This record gives sequence, C-alpha cells and structure tokens, in this order.
Amino acid sequence: MTNLVEVTQSRPVPASYQYSPARITLYGVPILALELGDQGTIICTPDPPHPDQTLALIYGFCYQGHCYSLPEPVIVLVRGTGRAADGCGWENQDYFAWDVDKSNQTIQLQARGDSFEELILNRNLNTTKQPIAYSIAHQMAHRGGKLSE
Repeated sequence: MTNLVEVTQSRPVPASYQYSPARITLYGVPILALELGDQGTIICTPDPPHPDQTLALIYGFCYQGHCYSLPEPVIVLVRGTGRAADGCGWENQDYFAWDVDKSNQTIQLQARGDSFEELILNRNLNTTKQPIAYSIAHQMAHRGGKLSE
C-alpha cells in the first residue's frame, strides 16, 4: 500500500465556525449491494437499507483542514446516509460526505476478487495455508499434546 496523498487545493470552507479537533470528514459512496461485474469489477449500488448505518466505500478524508486521498478505497461502516460532498475536490460529483469522531468505533471490510477455488478452497485446505492460518495453528499447539507438565 502506498502513502496518503495530500490534496492541497479545494480545501473545504466550514459551514460554521465550530471546530472539533476530533472530527474527520469521510468522502465516498454508500453501498447497498456489491455486484460482480465483468472481469471481477465491483459495482456499488447506493441505496442504504437502514438509514442509521451504511456501508460506505471511502476514497478520501479531511482532517483538521487537510484533505487526503486514499491510495486504495476502503469499505467502512458509517452512521447515517451522508450528505452531498463539499470541499477537497469531491463536490460536483456523485460523492457523499460523513462527519465522524475519530474515537468512534467502526468496522472495515477487506474486499478481494478471485475465483471460489482460490478464495475458499486454496486458502483453507491443508495443502496451501496462508500465513494467518499458521499463526492460528501456532497459538493452539502444545508440547507433546499436553496442556501442562
């Protein structure tokens, strides 16, 4: 993964003079459904099923007056349906914005596109285990199969 890229133009103009050092503005699109398109592309359908929580594909963010573009978009759970994006070069496009507190809890989903054989069979059968599978097996291993000596 590459480093963040700071956008130095089109910084947002605050709607009010309220300042919060903990506020992060996320820029992206809401996701209702992910569809597999041609050649493994992911198609996002924006129409949240529950207005209180939305999965969003985030492309960039604004923190303390600085705008950043993510090197790779991330899928996170946000509250609300978002508002029309303003500032940081995201306006006049089909992007939304969410204001979040940096200490709020969320989840991030990692998307991988490949065949079922690769994602399910090859990654989970004993023939080829991913490094994360080895670390789990290592945590469960005991000396000679004994729990204590």
